Amino acid sequence: MSHTLRVTLGMICLSLCFVIAPLAKAQSSGTLQLWEDFNHYVLIARPDLAEDLGKKLLKANSDRLIDAVEVSTYTDFEKTLFRAQKIQGLKKVSSNLEAKLQKALVKRSRDPKRIKADIIKLGQGTRAQINAVARLRAAGQFAVPQLLSTLRDESKQALHPHVMAAMVGIGRPAVYPLAVALKSLEPIQQGQITRVLSEIGYPRSLPYIREVIENTKSDAQTRKVAQAAYAHLASQAGITEGVNASELFMTLAQNHYDSAVNREIMPGYEPSDKTGIIWTFDRRAGLLPIAVPGPVFGYILAMRTSQRSLVLNSHLSPALSLWLMANLSRENHMPAKAVDKSYPKDWHPADYYLKVAGPLRQHDVLFRALQDRDYVLALDAIRGLRLTAGTEALVNRQGIIQPLITALSYPDRRVRFNAALTMANARPDQPYNGSFRVIPVLCEAVRQSDTKFAVVLSPNLDRANQIAGILRDFLKFEVAAGQTIEDVTDAISSGPGVDLILTSADATSTMDLHRDRASNYKLVAAPMIAIANNSAQLAQMNAIFENNMTVYPVLATQSKADLNAAIGSAIKQFAGQPIGKKEALQFAMDALNMIWEITIGHGQVYNAIEAQPTLIQALNDKREQVVMKSAQILALLSDAHAQHAIANAALNSKRSNKVRVSLINSLALSATHHGNQLNDIQINKTLKIINTAKGNLAQAAARAHGALTLPASHVVDMITQ
Repeated sequence: MSHTLRVTLGMICLSLCFVIAPLAKAQSSGTLQLWEDFNHYVLIARPDLAEDLGKKLLKANSDRLIDAVEVSTYTDFEKTLFRAQKIQGLKKVSSNLEAKLQKALVKRSRDPKRIKADIIKLGQGTRAQINAVARLRAAGQFAVPQLLSTLRDESKQALHPHVMAAMVGIGRPAVYPLAVALKSLEPIQQGQITRVLSEIGYPRSLPYIREVIENTKSDAQTRKVAQAAYAHLASQAGITEGVNASELFMTLAQNHYDSAVNREIMPGYEPSDKTGIIWTFDRRAGLLPIAVPGPVFGYILAMRTSQRSLVLNSHLSPALSLWLMANLSRENHMPAKAVDKSYPKDWHPADYYLKVAGPLRQHDVLFRALQDRDYVLALDAIRGLRLTAGTEALVNRQGIIQPLITALSYPDRRVRFNAALTMANARPDQPYNGSFRVIPVLCEAVRQSDTKFAVVLSPNLDRANQIAGILRDFLKFEVAAGQTIEDVTDAISSGPGVDLILTSADATSTMDLHRDRASNYKLVAAPMIAIANNSAQLAQMNAIFENNMTVYPVLATQSKADLNAAIGSAIKQFAGQPIGKKEALQFAMDALNMIWEITIGHGQVYNAIEAQPTLIQALNDKREQVVMKSAQILALLSDAHAQHAIANAALNSKRSNKVRVSLINSLALSATHHGNQLNDIQINKTLKIINTAKGNLAQAAARAHGALTLPASHVVDMITQ
């Protein structure tokens, strides 16, 4: 290459350097300037200028944005963005900007290369160590695998004290992964990690340390270190002597389950991506993370710790019950299309294990579900009992029956109905505590429809009727209105349940009503809207019911439009899972089929005659299947009122031909079993049908005539006319 060419190329390269370097600097400084200006305009409350800058920052490279924030005057971005979200016009852009920064920070802190570099810096002097520990603390549980790997590497012994100090610095986020690895480590590392866990001082590690102590293969020196650590942690946690590892794991599992039920944030949960991290340990690969959906994280932890409890003591029944309910809840709360990668592929669905476990454990699951008001889990348990429990297991009077009996009074109708169907299906031959509740609940199920029912109470009856009118006209409720709860007791008793309670009473009377409804299972779970007529009354009610999730005070004027808006808002807030038309019909038919079986079985425990008023009422139901099945059951009851009701329904010419044929056949069946109990008017109307009916209706009428043993002269008249 000639000298001239080399000089030319050198000049080109130099020129490029002068162009590229300022360009990169300009890009970086440009992002920094945007961030500085955005903060300035947020501080002086100029959303018109800050919003445009925020939108530009959202388009900036995430790494450059983080770099700019870290070197800027405004490093506390959370403080700035919190302020911005309170300024009208900046909420959306500031929320998105915070999410962008948080995501970028999390990604940077979890970068394996950065973690590795920070671990090396732990041994490079005090200042480097302080900065490295701060960054490792930001990485949290994700720094633990490399820290533990360094501790297991004998060639890096100089770093071991610094690594242990860094683990302690990370604190609680390090406990779970370290505890999981503990039992599989070599004796030296077991001792080191045990000391780290002791210094962190979080009781979650107690069962893992206790397991090392109880392991007869543990190194003697390691056991001593573990015993000292355990004694320190146990005294802080108030754990008494004599508790073994299996029991401690079960207690930890219960704590995990409680946290999941109460939706508490648990160590290991990552809010940035709404996942929980499950840790496993492999001797070769070390600690391995498994990300699971956040809503089921606590249930999965409960499963894993209760499973460990069973490994150590296979006879610990409460641990098995806990594992079953945690697995069922894991399935029930799994987000749509989400996958639990921690669940072994060769395992069965949760209900399989529930059925295998049998009635005792199913009752345990039901008991906890009722305590937590978890109707989905309760239905799982009841379904398991129906499929596997024999009569003795369901009606055992030594206490096993109590959860299922309690379910008969449970606020959720699905639970009540399924409990009653299960109890009725058991065919007990002797009465048991609570057996009298089964038929009334089955009757509720017969009356169940997709119609919503509300109770309206007001000291002013005109006011009660006004509110009731709004519910009927605008929201399509069936309504029982009165001045006191006693005024609507009959309406409540005859219906399947109450969906909504409204009261315009004062705060004291509203509180009394709230207490009174606790004793009525049809009212206890219904949301109660307390309508306040002025701001002072509303403030008083808000103070009284501040922590009550079923009472909703609202402010409303005498205006129908205002009251309608307030009621609609409250109903929307309390929207649950209503029973639709198809499901209501299924419940009604299941209950009727069960009452029919009770009737033909002539059992000594359940008395079908108690269902007669409901069955007579059901003859007026709009659902043809309900009408026909009710008549078939009434036909088996030896009571004149039952036969009269069937006849009146059958004589109604407005019914479809199909229903009338079925009703007349039921009338014939009643007469066959119990004789003719009709009055003269009913007999004359029946004869009219016989004389005028055609086809299937005529055939049914002929059967009824014969079964009612009406005079043969009627036949002669028909022949000779």
